[in-house]
Amino acid sequence: MRLIDFSGGYDLKLKKIGMRNIKTGIAVIICVLVGNLILDNTFFAVVACVISMQNTFKASLKTGINRISGTIVGGIIGFLFALISPGNPILCGLGIMTTIYVCNLLGLRLGTNVAYVTFSAIHLGVGTANPIQYSINRVIDTSVGVLIGIIVNYFVARPDYTKDILNEFREIEANTISLIEEKLISNSAIDITLFYKKISKLDSIHKRLVDELEYRKDSINIEELEKTIMICKEIYFHLQSIEFLEKKCYLTKDNYKELKKIYGELDLNWDIAESESPVFNYHLSMIIKEINILRKADCIK
Repeated sequence: MRLIDFSGGYDLKLKKIGMRNIKTGIAVIICVLVGNLILDNTFFAVVACVISMQNTFKASLKTGINRISGTIVGGIIGFLFALISPGNPILCGLGIMTTIYVCNLLGLRLGTNVAYVTFSAIHLGVGTANPIQYSINRVIDTSVGVLIGIIVNYFVARPDYTKDILNEFREIEANTISLIEEKLISNSAIDITLFYKKISKLDSIHKRLVDELEYRKDSINIEELEKTIMICKEIYFHLQSIEFLEKKCYLTKDNYKELKKIYGELDLNWDIAESESPVFNYHLSMIIKEINILRKADCIK
């Protein structure tokens, strides 16, 4: 679907709704249905559910646990301070300081916000005159929301990062061959902007894949995977090195033979000279070598 900007004449393409967005909606629907049946306050469950819906299952689990822990910390401190003098401004400030300090001490960086919100609600008497009951209800609401978010994230359309990363390897290989072909045919500068974007995307998928490893059934050779990623980055380095070579370049016999293996009957129309263009031929030979390694890469058992 496209929208026309009549003021500037630009054609804007709407982005597709992401799967994380869809999963968040599904989780919230379930959360509200369950919350209306068994929870004291569905609002807190929904907030916890949405926040726990992260890019990876491990991130969801970590965020969810931090949120539950933060709720418990805020609930306990809020209850203790409310016993002394509920609503007292000085105690409220000291309580917030204590809550943040304890969260930092426990490494609950992601749970700090919910901790001091819970503390404030209890100490200032929001919603109930019974601090301990309020604390228990908030922990239950938050826990149910987090649990639903984590379950939906795990079972609904879970990303296949192994397949994604192999697809990126194949695309990088194809892009490299296309760029070299462009250089050989036109003997002009090449644009490697797209290649850089693919390397960045590869790094992002790799990070998520490593995050998910302990929660996946497929076996992955991480050492081989990281070597292959490094090869892709080396190809980018060599492409950078030949990108702006503007003067006439020559091919060595070895490079010419290897290029024929890759491109078949492609008419290169390049002069052969062993002693000319040493920089170009070095980087080209490395790219050819690394393309062949990339084709044989097997990091998924």
